[in-house]
Amino acid sequence: MKRALALLALLSVGLACRAAPPPSPTPTRDPRLASAREALRQGDPLKAASFLEAFLREHPEAVEARVLLGEAYAQAGRLGEAEAAYREALRRAPADRSARLGLSMALYRSGRLSEAAAELQTLLAQDPQEARGHYLLGAVRLQQGRLEEAEGAFEAALRLRKNFAEAYVGRGAARFLRGDLAGAEADLRQALAIAPDMPEARYWLGRLLAQIGQVEEAQRHLRAFLERPAPSPFREEAEALLQMLQGASPAR
Repeated sequence: MKRALALLALLSVGLACRAAPPPSPTPTRDPRLASAREALRQGDPLKAASFLEAFLREHPEAVEARVLLGEAYAQAGRLGEAEAAYREALRRAPADRSARLGLSMALYRSGRLSEAAAELQTLLAQDPQEARGHYLLGAVRLQQGRLEEAEGAFEAALRLRKNFAEAYVGRGAARFLRGDLAGAEADLRQALAIAPDMPEARYWLGRLLAQIGQVEEAQRHLRAFLERPAPSPFREEAEALLQMLQGASPAR
């Protein structure tokens, strides 16, 4: 169970990153902000940060730019600096939901789960309709091993956003760990119906199907997961499970 929860925590981080809040919608007409957004879209967070740092030296009051800077630092893995940027944005604009969600995510990725949960509860008190907040609270509860609460948070996210594929994966993983294999399978299949290329859904569905003896389909999902070139904390687990299903000894 501990191993499963550790793997699930890694999965949730990845999903939470993809559910990251967009920049604050307040428009600011400055080419450096447009360049920063483009650099983030291109996967170059340090370049984005350089534009934003220069802009903020001239406009320290710009909350939108601070939220973007937090996102750039978070994408670059500089979580302490991301936290500082989000906290400064919230000092200037305490009701900014993107800043609070970004701060929650930075705390979550830093392993500070209780702090992340507190920020998310503040966010959801401000806006109970924030599906990403419910989703990330579910990820926090999963990592804490509070599976029923996690499932409830994911359900809240899905009530608000019907096609939230990541939330289906999260709820499916929570149900899998609780032993509700039928519910987990339904959720994981629904995630793939929405997002057929979602690798985490394929990994978890392959793992579940292997457990219930549907070996051929399990192998198909695990192969599809392993064909993805992106790095994943699940790769070694998937390779070992696939080899075992094929009748070979897992690689050492």
